[in-house]
Amino acid sequence: MKRATVRECNVLGEQFRLVTLSGDALRGVKWLPGQKLQVALGSWAYRTFTPLSWDAEQGSTQLLLFLHGEAPASAWGRALQVGNSCTLFGPRDSLDLSALDRPALVFGDETSFGLAHSMRFTPKGAAGVRMLFEVTSKQTARGILDQLGVADVDLVERRPDDAHLNEVEQLAVDQLQTRSIQSWVLSGKASSIQRVSKRLRSLGVARGRIRTRAYWAPGKVGLD
Repeated sequence: MKRATVRECNVLGEQFRLVTLSGDALRGVKWLPGQKLQVALGSWAYRTFTPLSWDAEQGSTQLLLFLHGEAPASAWGRALQVGNSCTLFGPRDSLDLSALDRPALVFGDETSFGLAHSMRFTPKGAAGVRMLFEVTSKQTARGILDQLGVADVDLVERRPDDAHLNEVEQLAVDQLQTRSIQSWVLSGKASSIQRVSKRLRSLGVARGRIRTRAYWAPGKVGLD
């Protein structure tokens, strides 16, 4: 358990907040890209985020909050102000990005943008990594990713009944065939991960080359 203070809270469009947390308890912490950090929201509730970065010398970390609906994490993010204190748990293991064979592809959604940003802090950086995200708005997502400096991205807008996942699958297949993708990181919505993973395995991609982590599923809380 660590105590931290909100040092910065920058509004990136209507649904995103880029938050910098700092404190002595964050100094000297060993952080690896892809690890998770849990934040206590009060009333014994907590939510999990993927840090964009961690400065162990200065004692600070950055989180990107995606505010959607009226969920507790969204309400917490909207009310957050500089000077607020919070309780953190972690960082702890979630997705290991340190030894991905390249070329690699990272799939996810708005909740995966922090994961995408953290790729630059792996030993090989973001070189050879393609991003593929399902999003509510291409224009909004592109603007956020540009501000974060995340490049080499394909975006697919959501459609009713997950009809857009046909396009997601085709883009994944195209990357497999044209770039000989060696490693796959599937994150974000649980059902989307299951569908993309099933398609990859049907094409002969070994399970050991696919890393998965569901960040959320409709009607469920407490996911990673």
